[in-house]
Amino acid sequence: MGNHRQSLFAQVLLSSTFFLGAFGLPASNAGPSVTISSGVIIGTTAQPASQAGSTGYANAYLGVPFAKSPPERFSPPESAPSWSTPLPAQAFRPACIQQFTDSGNAQVLQKQYFGNPTGPLPEESEDCLYLNVFAPPSASSSNKKAVMFWLFPGNLQFGTASLPIYDGSSLAIAQDVVVVTINYRTNIFGFSNSPEVATGSQNSGYLDQRFALQWVQDNIVNFGGDPSRVTIFGESAGLLASPPSPLPFSAAIMQSQQSLLIGSGSDSYKKVLQQFKCQSESSPIACLRKVPAADIKAYIESAALVFPPVNGDGTSVSDVRGSITSKKWPKIPVLIGTTLNEARVFLAVETAGDGTSAMDATMSKIGVTSTNTKNSILAQYSAKGMTDIFLASNGYTAYRYRYDASFPSTSIFANSGAYHTSEIPSVFGTYPEYNKFGSATQQQIKLSSYMQGVWGGFAKKPTGGVGWPKVGGALGFELGLLGASGSSGVSVVASLTADYPCLAYSALTDMAGLSY
Repeated sequence: MGNHRQSLFAQVLLSSTFFLGAFGLPASNAGPSVTISSGVIIGTTAQPASQAGSTGYANAYLGVPFAKSPPERFSPPESAPSWSTPLPAQAFRPACIQQFTDSGNAQVLQKQYFGNPTGPLPEESEDCLYLNVFAPPSASSSNKKAVMFWLFPGNLQFGTASLPIYDGSSLAIAQDVVVVTINYRTNIFGFSNSPEVATGSQNSGYLDQRFALQWVQDNIVNFGGDPSRVTIFGESAGLLASPPSPLPFSAAIMQSQQSLLIGSGSDSYKKVLQQFKCQSESSPIACLRKVPAADIKAYIESAALVFPPVNGDGTSVSDVRGSITSKKWPKIPVLIGTTLNEARVFLAVETAGDGTSAMDATMSKIGVTSTNTKNSILAQYSAKGMTDIFLASNGYTAYRYRYDASFPSTSIFANSGAYHTSEIPSVFGTYPEYNKFGSATQQQIKLSSYMQGVWGGFAKKPTGGVGWPKVGGALGFELGLLGASGSSGVSVVASLTADYPCLAYSALTDMAGLSY
């Protein structure tokens, strides 16, 4: 009997050790912990696969609630309730409900290229308002670090922070910063366009972002972050063009242009009401709140409906340039950029199926109907925006980059080049996640280290510059090319020379009212 008990105890101990090890926790049960006003949080440790220029591990707190979750459907976020026992925060939480609008093989590719290029799609749920914090071990309330706040891409239709490619541990260790990644609602769940939702509360996806930023202001010091030094990076046009007050960040890095959703969100919402027979109810939105989320997702995908933000509600504007000239844009330093072959991934998706991309719809809207002309523009388009020029001419500090590098491991389709989002693994140092496509090269490793230094340095001291001249400060020689011609650093060139192939598309977006 005694031997049986010893054997059983050994099995339990072995199982416990395996469980802890699977999450990166030490077998001694010594996971890092943080106490905030809501309760105690037990995190884990994360040692990134890429250690170029850095060694060690980050304290990672995964799946921390920043709001009540699940939220009331279509409503603004509310404060998360407190908890009385320690909260395990050792695994990513589900993505919010995503919408992939292409059909057939194009939808398969859209999910593959954008949903999760390195693995299966994550679980989805309305119970999704969680964030992740990655902090260097030295971070504390008495040794506060700059904070980098990531907003994932997805054209306000899909996306999540719960992907390994957004693991912030490498960036946190290499740059001695605290990295925060958040989930927020997209598509109809984040931008319902319902007339029953009060003005100011309609864009719940943008309100999720603001709520998470306020959570950072209230709580990040407990993780060793400095709430007075927060840099937002990623998809940030909504926060910048119509910022909250007081401003919860001090700098911004825009790695892409604003959302290019074209169409009427109001009309889309009416079609959803009709589909589920809610249009004649005394409260259509109450009726729609009872419909299973999976049914709504299936319909809006099959019908390819679009749900752009509601402009003029205090969180979104249609005229970004007007926000700049009217001084509503926050007076903070901005690093803004794109990739050399920004649109190739969209072309790769759309030519594989019968879907219609946002840019294709833009060109059709203003009279460009030739398939050859569209494909030519899409193949060369590198998202030359005018925001940098408008910022400089109105007294703002802006720096501009273009990511030119392409590598075997990030070539997720043939002739991919430097496509939209391909710079992300270089910024986060998560390029090892792409090993199934090819091994990392020395240039890739060194370029990632250099870019982390640029991003992290800007976050730590935005007024210190980025290593090349600001827009308007060097007679036009102000565009920093990252990874060009086999480089593992930056080459500074004349902006006009690089922008010439993009002028045609800039004119198209101007005419369509989508300039940024």
